[in-house]
Amino acid sequence: MRIIITITVGMMGAVALAGCARDADHELASEVVSGDVARPVARVGGRSIGAAEVEALAGAEAIDAEDALQRLIDEELLAQEAERLGFTVEREGERMIERLMVRSMLHDMEEENTPESISEEELREDYALHEDKFRIPERRRTWHILVKDKGDEAEALAASILRELQRAQDPHTVFARYAGGAPDGVDLEVLAEDLPPVTLEAGLEKPYKDAIFSAKSEGLLKNLVETSYGWHAIVVAEIMPAEQLSMADVEEASRFRISQGKRTAMLVRTVQALTAEGLIQYDEEGVERLLSRTGLPERAD
Repeated sequence: MRIIITITVGMMGAVALAGCARDADHELASEVVSGDVARPVARVGGRSIGAAEVEALAGAEAIDAEDALQRLIDEELLAQEAERLGFTVEREGERMIERLMVRSMLHDMEEENTPESISEEELREDYALHEDKFRIPERRRTWHILVKDKGDEAEALAASILRELQRAQDPHTVFARYAGGAPDGVDLEVLAEDLPPVTLEAGLEKPYKDAIFSAKSEGLLKNLVETSYGWHAIVVAEIMPAEQLSMADVEEASRFRISQGKRTAMLVRTVQALTAEGLIQYDEEGVERLLSRTGLPERAD
C-alpha cells in the first residue's frame, strides 16, 4: 500500500509537469454562474470544476491557482478513464470514489511495471548511462577538539591540547576529557566532536578540509588548524578510498527507479491521450478571474 500511495502522489506531480495546455480553440463552458467563486472555470467530460474547489486545493497544498486547476483536471481525466475501464467502488462520497478508482488504475499500471520486470539489458543500459553517479569519491572521517576563540589564549590552550594528544598512548582519552568542555578555571569554550566521513566536495571550511585531505595517512595532524570557529586539533580517524559501485551493488535501487520512471511515463501518456480527446473545456473568463484573485486560503496543517 505504501508504494501505491507514493506512486499516486508522485505521478500526479509528474502529470502536472507534463501539462495539458489550454489552446485558444478550446470550447468554452456553456454555463456561467454569477460570482467569481461559484462559477465553473473548466469542464472535464460531464463534470464542472469550480473556482472554490481550485482555491481550496491551492490553499491546502500551498501551490498557485494555475497548478491547482491543472491537478484537478488531471485527476478528473484519470477518474473518468478509471470509470470507463470498469473500476468501481461502492462507497459514499463522489471524490473518495474517484480517488479509489484512480488508485485501482494506478495499481494496474504498477503491476505491469514492477522492479522484477526490468530486464538485464535495461539494467546494463541504465548502469552505463549513470556510471559516473555510481562512483564514490574518497572520504575521510575525522574527530577534533576545538577551542572556540581566535585569540592568543585560545591558541595557547589548543596547543596544549595538541601536546596532550601527541603524548597520549590513546588519544581518545584526551577526547573524552574535553567532551565535557574546557577544564575548570578556563574561561573558553571547548568542543570535542566526532565528524562523519566527508569528501573533498563537503561544505567544511577550506582550511579544515585542506588539512585533512593533505594528510598522507591516518592519525593526529602535526599542526593546529585555524578556521573561523577557532583552533582545531585534528585526528584523521579513517581514510576511505574511492570506489566504483558495481551493477550488482546498485541493481535493487536501479530496478525500482527504472520501474517508477516507466510507470510515470505511462501515466503521462494516458493523460495526454485523454486530453487529446477534447474532454477539457475552459471558461476563459472564469480562469482569468481565478488567477487574478488574492487572499487564497491558508495552507492546511
